[in-house]
Amino acid sequence: MKFKFDKPTLLKIACLIILFVAIALGAVELLFLVDLGGIDFAVTFLLVYFASLRDSLIYKYRVLKSDFEKTITFLSELYIFQPKVFVSHASASAVLITLTSSVLLACLMWIPLIYISSVFVG
Repeated sequence: MKFKFDKPTLLKIACLIILFVAIALGAVELLFLVDLGGIDFAVTFLLVYFASLRDSLIYKYRVLKSDFEKTITFLSELYIFQPKVFVSHASASAVLITLTSSVLLACLMWIPLIYISSVFVG
């Protein structure tokens, strides 16, 4: 048994699938729009609704990315993250962990640096 759908029927089926997915996601107001204006009006409203949602998500992503870049820039300027300081303390910590098997001693190596960096922040 073969089904042969023409273009308008396929379009209506696609619109129904889109509406069912949107209603499942919480856009219940579409039921009233289907009743008042028909399925084509509801799908058009849904596309406009999702466009504004997409724009707000893109704006929030850009703000988050900008804040993340500012934070990374600020952290890179701290004394604790200067390459010569960081490498020397990291290697000293690795040697201490290897020789003493004590993470506490390795962490004690970082306390003066953390204190100095906090003075620059404050």
